[in-house]
Amino acid sequence: MFEHPYLSQQIVDFERQQIERAAEQRRFLREHAGQIVPRRAGVLGRMLGRLTSRRPADRADAAPTRRRATGAAPGEPVAAR
Repeated sequence: MFEHPYLSQQIVDFERQQIERAAEQRRFLREHAGQIVPRRAGVLGRMLGRLTSRRPADRADAAPTRRRATGAAPGEPVAAR
């Protein structure tokens, strides 16, 4: 019905250790910020980078984009078929 005090104390001790460990890690990272080397992009990062660099609007040598063959200017309403 009620939690045993030992269990509550164990949980409190564990959470305190986690907080102390996180604080120590943040302190270490602050002190050694000049030694941190960024990682290479992973598989998804490389794939997304390739996909975004292939968009025709981004490339200077890309062919001009095609317009609609209807002759309507952009922003004009299209007649119903």
